[in-house]
Amino acid sequence: MLRGSVVVLVSLMVAPAIAVADTTQAEDLPEPTQAQLAKSVHVWDPTRGVHTWKLEGSVSEVEQVETKDKETTITLSTDILFTPDSSTLPGTAAQRIEKLVKDVPKGAKIKIDGHTDSVKGKVDNQKLSTDRAESVAEAVAKKRSDLKATVKGHADSRPVKREDPQDPSTRAANRRVEITYQG
Repeated sequence: MLRGSVVVLVSLMVAPAIAVADTTQAEDLPEPTQAQLAKSVHVWDPTRGVHTWKLEGSVSEVEQVETKDKETTITLSTDILFTPDSSTLPGTAAQRIEKLVKDVPKGAKIKIDGHTDSVKGKVDNQKLSTDRAESVAEAVAKKRSDLKATVKGHADSRPVKREDPQDPSTRAANRRVEITYQG
C-alpha cells in the first residue's frame, strides 16, 4: 500500500512542474549573452566547404590495348568486369569484349590469361583466375568462333605491380584478364 502512495505523491509533485514548464513564453526567458550568441553562429568557409571534382584520373577504362613487337595485348580490369570472388560476366561486359576482338585476324591463335592479386578470398585464387579467363573466352567465342583460344589462370604468380598493403591500387593492377594475339 505504501508503494501506491509514493507513486501518487510523486505524480502530484511532478504535475505542477510540467504545467509551469508548459506556460513559459519566449518573452519570459532571459536575453542570451554575447558568448551564447557567438557560440550559436557557424561561419561557412566556401574554400573548405566546396570540393572540386575532376573527371581526369577518376574514371577507369575497362581495358587497355598495347601492341609491342607485333604482339597485341588487351588487358581487362577484373575490378570493373567482375564482382569480388565471382567469375560471372555481366551482359554488357560480353558486348564490350566482342568489340575488342573484332579486329583480331581471322583464325588467329589467342591466349587468354587470368590473374589475381595475392589476397586470399572466399574462392581459391588459382580457380578464380582460371574461371575468369574461361568466362572471357566464352564471350570471345560467341562472337569469334574462328579464333583458337588457349585459356590459363595464373593466380598471383605474374604480378604487373609489386603489391603495397597501404596502396590498394597496386593490388587492383594485378587483378586482370589478358587477351594476347599476334598482329
